[in-house]
Amino acid sequence: MSDLIKKTKVAPFINTGTATIPKWTQIKKTTTFTLTMNPQTKTFDFISSETPQNEIDSYQPSLSQSLTMFKGEPDYEVIFDMLYKRATGADAHRDVLIAFYKEKGSYTPQGESESITCYKAWKVDALVTINQMDTVNENIDFDLALNEITNGAITINGSGEPTFVRGSFEGETFTATT
Repeated sequence: MSDLIKKTKVAPFINTGTATIPKWTQIKKTTTFTLTMNPQTKTFDFISSETPQNEIDSYQPSLSQSLTMFKGEPDYEVIFDMLYKRATGADAHRDVLIAFYKEKGSYTPQGESESITCYKAWKVDALVTINQMDTVNENIDFDLALNEITNGAITINGSGEPTFVRGSFEGETFTATT
């Protein structure tokens, strides 16, 4: 039987550090994880076809989140701060990682002789859109518009913190790119 992908095996992280020194904080207290791909299609009315045909031109993915409000939790603190400040423009953007923990491979870092385990991941410039704070249900609903997706992998250090490496997979072998 095939291996079912459970909710804990696809994890979003938000950068609570800086662009040059990221600190990846997992968005843990959310009760919703709906990755919507939003395909952008284009219709062609070819002269050789009886009816027009649609083709996918691109994707405009977004990730809906419903964060349960626990004061002191790092994910709540960053999202509440954005809500409180009513972040707009560049302040509404955050780097986000989405780690696919069931999609693993091996990676040999430059200058190393042994390979380590890595996991497929996206690093994304995300527009964080705060939609509502619902105090009755104790949550903040927000969307992450996934702009500028970079394919790559994450490695996990001894403290459980991810590090993103840009690159590509060939089967289960990951190769970093610069």
